[in-house]
Amino acid sequence: MPNGAVEVMWFDSWGWLFFVGVGLVLIILELFLGIETGLDLVFIGTAFVLGGLITFAFRSWIWTAMISGVICLVYVFLGRRYIHKRTAVKGEKSNIDTIIGKPGIVEKDIEPDREGMVKIGYEDWRARSEERLKKGEEITVISVSGVTVNVKKWERSK
Repeated sequence: MPNGAVEVMWFDSWGWLFFVGVGLVLIILELFLGIETGLDLVFIGTAFVLGGLITFAFRSWIWTAMISGVICLVYVFLGRRYIHKRTAVKGEKSNIDTIIGKPGIVEKDIEPDREGMVKIGYEDWRARSEERLKKGEEITVISVSGVTVNVKKWERSK
């Protein structure tokens, strides 16, 4: 270059835009994958976008990469644990799931093709079974489907 001017490479001028684009792609990818990635793609994509936007005036892809990398490292080592703790879905049983495995008594006969009624604790439930159960027989709840319980004949331990 004449007169001692420094040549600026194309990627130096537009590298920040590349990082912004990659960041947006990661954020959109998170939308398609759902929460399975634990929002990591959103935060890493945001780090790329922020790194690109913060450094676009420097016209240096090296600065863009360094700032984006620092933001990513801060997220991975400090923010990730906090974010995952706040967004974790607890696998606790709901009240309805607590009746699975509970014993009960048939109140109205159950046929394989016709629902009946059972009493579990102090509550009456509509019930289905793959076997024929008569009024007064003891049952065990094997699953719940809406407001209907699926039951089987109670088997005494030997």
